[in-house]
Amino acid sequence: MSRDAARAASSNFVVLAARRPPELHGEGPRLGITVTRRVGKAVIRNRVKRQVRECFRRRRALLDDGLDVVVIARAGAAGLLAPGVEVELGSLLGGLPR
Repeated sequence: MSRDAARAASSNFVVLAARRPPELHGEGPRLGITVTRRVGKAVIRNRVKRQVRECFRRRRALLDDGLDVVVIARAGAAGLLAPGVEVELGSLLGGLPR
């Protein structure tokens, strides 16, 4: 990975982050989510995506303005409740460059 990219992982999530060019910084941090069928059926995958979005929304102000973040959910994410997602994903997001 380049110097402008970061990777963090836990048992249920992988977080990739990269900086955008300075001319695109005004939009704030952006989020991309990948949840494959290995995680579960559509209802489960959508629940995981909602939980990830909410966690990102709560921490958005703490992240760098020009950061693109991609969250990849692993199969174990289906078994997490919202507080578990907040703790696990929050610690990964907290370790991203400011």
